[in-house]
Amino acid sequence: MAFLDILKQIVDSFEGCIGGIVIGIDGIAVEQYMKGNENIDFQNIGAEYMNLMKTVTDTSNTLGFEEPEQLIVEYRETTLIVRSINKDYFVILAAKNSGNVGKGRFLLRKNILNFSKEF
Repeated sequence: MAFLDILKQIVDSFEGCIGGIVIGIDGIAVEQYMKGNENIDFQNIGAEYMNLMKTVTDTSNTLGFEEPEQLIVEYRETTLIVRSINKDYFVILAAKNSGNVGKGRFLLRKNILNFSKEF
């Protein structure tokens, strides 16, 4: 199953989801999918959040923790879920806060192996 197919399945099954992106830790997008007419700049979001994930990972290592698997950032109207596929690649979902973020987390966890198989 290709990255786009997996993203579509997750985004379309996640009520309130705006879209998703598969991105490398270097900030380069592999694939993205937007639902309907939604408009979100996943390229910039991905690049900035990959810098944040590097910082969180470095901090975790300094503190003796394993690498983070997931980061959730909630804004006034939008929630971002950043999920690790492996140490070099991540999936980021953007959802309206009225959406079911728990379901988004579940769908990512359920499909992480599908993403991993593509590498």
